[in-house]
This record gives sequence, C-alpha cells and structure tokens, in this order.
Amino acid sequence: MLKKSSVSVAKSRLKLLIVSDRISCSPAEYENISRDLFQTLSKYLELTEDNFHVEIYRTHIFISYVGEET
Repeated sequence: MLKKSSVSVAKSRLKLLIVSDRISCSPAEYENISRDLFQTLSKYLELTEDNFHVEIYRTHIFISYVGEET
C-alpha cells in the first residue's frame, strides 16, 4: 500500500472538517459513521478503503463504490 502524501492527508482533513460542520457533528462522529458503513457493507461486498467513499449531508448519504470491471 502506498503512503499518502502530506498534501493528500491535509486535503482529507480539511474536507472532513467542512463536511462535519455542514452536518453538525464532530469529525470523530463523521469518521465513526463512515467506518460503520464501511464495515457493514464490507460484509456483503468486496470493499477496500480505496474503492469506498462516503459523503454525508443533512438530508442525504452518498456512498460511492468503484468495483472491478468485468
């Protein structure tokens, strides 16, 4: 697995802060929600952190999954 660059890590942290502010929860709560969704769905789908993405808004939760092409 490749190590993330500091720019990538900073960008992820900033995005996490912005999103958590929009949905009125702490960054830790947002991470917990994302992790729980990942763990639950990974029981049924072959997921990795690289192909799984969650965006949470006050009225919607968007889950992106990029699977293998067949």
